Formats: sequence, C-alpha cells, structure tokens
Amino acid sequence: MSRPVGPGAEGVLGLDVGTESARAGLFGLDGRLLAEGRAGYPTWFPEPGQAEQDPAAVWDAVCTALRGCLSAAPGVRPLGFSLCATAVTAITVNGDGEPFGPALLWMDTRAAAEAAEITATGHPSLWFTGGHVSPEWMLPKALWLRRHQPDRYARARWLVELHDWILYRVTGRWALAAATASAEWGYDPHTGTWPADLLAGVGLADLPRRWPETVLAPGEPAGAVSPAGAAATGLPPGLPVFQGLMDSFAAALACDVFQPGRAAVSLGSSSSYMALTPEPVSDPRLLGPIRDALGPGTTLMQGGQTCAASLVRWFCTELGGGRDPAVLDAAAAGVPPGSDGIIALDTWQGSRTPFRDPHRRGAFTGLALGHGRAHLYRALLESVAYGGRQVTEAFDEAGTGLAELVLTGGGSGSQLWRQIHADVIGRPLLRLDRPQPAALGAAICAAAGLGACPDLRSAAAAMSRVVPGAQPDPGNRRAYETAFSTYQAAARALGPPG
Repeated sequence: MSRPVGPGAEGVLGLDVGTESARAGLFGLDGRLLAEGRAGYPTWFPEPGQAEQDPAAVWDAVCTALRGCLSAAPGVRPLGFSLCATAVTAITVNGDGEPFGPALLWMDTRAAAEAAEITATGHPSLWFTGGHVSPEWMLPKALWLRRHQPDRYARARWLVELHDWILYRVTGRWALAAATASAEWGYDPHTGTWPADLLAGVGLADLPRRWPETVLAPGEPAGAVSPAGAAATGLPPGLPVFQGLMDSFAAALACDVFQPGRAAVSLGSSSSYMALTPEPVSDPRLLGPIRDALGPGTTLMQGGQTCAASLVRWFCTELGGGRDPAVLDAAAAGVPPGSDGIIALDTWQGSRTPFRDPHRRGAFTGLALGHGRAHLYRALLESVAYGGRQVTEAFDEAGTGLAELVLTGGGSGSQLWRQIHADVIGRPLLRLDRPQPAALGAAICAAAGLGACPDLRSAAAAMSRVVPGAQPDPGNRRAYETAFSTYQAAARALGPPG
C-alpha cells in the first residue's frame, strides 16, 4: 500500500519484472513503500516443459507499471532507478533492438538434452554450479535455439535476458548483469571472461558475439534514462540507472541476507533458498558458489524448487472453482497435518533440489473417497514445504548452517503456509515486513549506486525490516516426520527411471 508523502520527498525506484506481472515500487531510503504500480502479462505453455511470453507485452506492462507508480506519488522526486527480472528468460533481438519470437521463460526446460550434454563435458567451470547445468539457463537455451530454430539463432544480433533488453529500452545502452551471468551463463567475474573452450566444444563458439561486452555488478552505473525511454515509461529523462539482479537475488538483498546464518526464502512462482557462505562450497544439490553475487567478496549458495506459488494458482483455477487462496486456506486449516494420508509431489515443472531433473512431474498419492478439495489443496501446500525441508537439509549437509529463515514472496502472506513450513522444516521463521521484496532489492541497488548508502550491505541494513513469521508446533512436527518420509519415498518411486 502506498504511503502519503509530502512535497519535496525523495525516493529510489525499483522495478520487478516477474513471472506474471511487472511491479514498480518507489521507496524511501528507509525502505518504506511510498507508491507502487503493476500490470500483468500472459504466459503460454505450448508443450509440457515449455513456457513462453511475448516480450512486447512485457514491455507494455513495464511502462504501465512505472507510469502508475510515478502518478501515485506526484510529490516524490525519484533519485535513481534499478530493475530485477526473472532469469534466465531468454529473448532474441535484431540489430534494431527489436525482439522477435517468443521469450523462453525461466521455467522453460525444453533444453534438457542440451543441458545434459553440457553437464557431461565436466568442464572446470561447472564446479561453480554444483557440477550441473540446468535447462533453465542461457547456454542450454542458446544451444537448443541453434539446433531447433537455426534461422532464428542466425538472425539474432543479441541473445540476452529479458532484463538486459528492458535496461536497453530504458537507457539505450546494452549491459549484462554480472550476478546472473556468473550464476547461470558461465561467466567468471574474477577474470571477466567466458568459458571459450566449453562454448567451442558444444558448438557455441560464436555465442559471445551475441552478448554485450559490458558486464556490470549490482549497483554499478548502467547509464541514464534516455529520451525514448522517458517517453515510453514516464521516467524523468536523465534519471540515473543502476544495474540490478535477478529477482530472487534482489529479494535476498531485501531480506538483508548479509546477517550471519540468515537465509532468504522466496515463495513466489518458484521457491529459492539463498544464503551467503564464508567459503566457496560446491554441492551437486545446490547452485553455486556464485562469486560476487551481492557485491565484491560475497559468495552465494542457492537451492529451490521450480514450482511453489504457481501450484496454488493452478489449483485455484483448475480445481478450486476460481476461489481465492484465502478461502482455500480457511478450508485447508481444518485438515490435519499430513492431509489424512494424501501426499503431493511439487515437481510439476521439474526439480532443482535435491535432484537436478527437468523431467520430473507432479502427482497426488494416497487418495481415498473420503478426501475432498481441502485435502488436495493442503497436500499441495505441504509438498512445497517438504521440498523446502530437502533444501535446508542440503544446506546443512554442505556445511552452510542456516540459523534463521526469512520468508518473502506472495506465498509468505499465507499464515497457514508459513505455519506448515515452520512445522515441516522444524525451525522458527521470520517474515520480511516490506511489500514488493524484489522491487525493494532493486531499489537497494539504486540507493547503493547513488551513494546514499556506502554499499549494498549497508543499504540492505537500512532498508530491510523483518518480523516473526511462525514458530514450529511440536505436535504438528511429529506428524510431519512420517508424512515427509512418505513424500521422499513417493519421489523416489515416481521419479524417471534411472
């Protein structure tokens, strides 16, 4: 909700280009949301494992969200702007800066065979990705395009993230986000180089020619709002623009993940668990170590699930009769922990942690004639928490102890879902007491870039605020021990052979 502000107030502007909508937020330097705007866009799923969007529709939503945000706070002067977006959402762009063909959304896993091929090289750079490459990432998607849509690949002057193209539309300047490139493109931030031998070995030697040469860390100056960008978005011409992050990294920044032992948990369309580690660690169940992800000298580890709140949206539409999640929550609260024997698998669009497997799919097991809609819905909520427990256990076993978890994202607004996570994972949860976490993370990048705060760490400390979220219930915890074991057994039994 926007806060009333007086004339002469100043703020920093953050934009979150998410899976379903663009959300702009104008924040004070204390992190308070002063104004916001948002607009949505569709996703279509041509075949299982595929997910596409129209870049032009996303850009229209970006412009609408920014204009709506600025018009909601006419008395506030924006000092700087930054953005975050999903990753990797890959688009092809011609020499005139116009995208062509659909964007391959981050959750698109059509490049599973290409990802397996790149993983099989055993290239030394894969140590920084847990030894695996995901089909969600840039190199597999580029290889899929080269093989399956060669004319489109050949025509592309740029093969970049949606994030990079939006930055270009705003500033007229091409630049890549270093944190995303390091995590999911194969970039080495310490040497400023790409794995040329790996690219050549899989037939992508020409790919770097389709990438901008400039790679910027979060908070670095990325230019200023161009006249064309101002005309489209309503942003003031000449407004300083700073490099941002992928959306989950931005949400982690908003949670002040610099606090020792703290992990940021984003319950958005997917789920992401992120924590900084004092020393680089490579684990096949986790992504990382991601170097300099949140500034020089930082090392980030990440685990998560491809589906989280997207399962809730699917259920509301397909099985919930269009009911609001709050209505379904109220009904599911009357179902005991473990959903009277129903176990759901959350891997509807593949698995990230602990199995890197894009071919896994979701399921319900244990159904009986006495079960109803509320049982199925609660089982889906529980499945995401079971998956989250597997992530936290992977962190613990990798030597990255997590003392506290801070929940963000749309799913964190459900009291029932927070309690289920606390009971299943077995530790207290905090909640970010700020709306628009990813947009706030982008605004933190702008605040640090402007020099309003010395660096990202101090900007996060100044603009973040957490409050208690949920405490584990001992009785529920015991009930979930059995259900969690059944979940793991079902995942093993229903996973792809081999």
